Amino acid sequence: MKKFLLAILMTSQALLTGCAASIQPITTPDNKKGFFVSCNGGTETWASCYSNSTQACGGKYKVIDKSDTSTPTAHGPIVNRSLIIECQQ
Repeated sequence: MKKFLLAILMTSQALLTGCAASIQPITTPDNKKGFFVSCNGGTETWASCYSNSTQACGGKYKVIDKSDTSTPTAHGPIVNRSLIIECQQ
């Protein structure tokens, strides 16, 4: 029974992170407008991260940091992608 509940929990987490794109405003170390952009899950790609970044900044931006991790599970990998960007004028 424990294994069944664990499988349901992990599947639920994978499904929820599959559409978990988020954009959070930040101030960069240079005191400029920036964003933390996460594009987690199997349905999100780097292309969607870059597209969200362009929309957030209204055009050009500079990538300050980029992170990509993947954790294998019995139900497929849990993928986490994120960018820290600085908007360019």
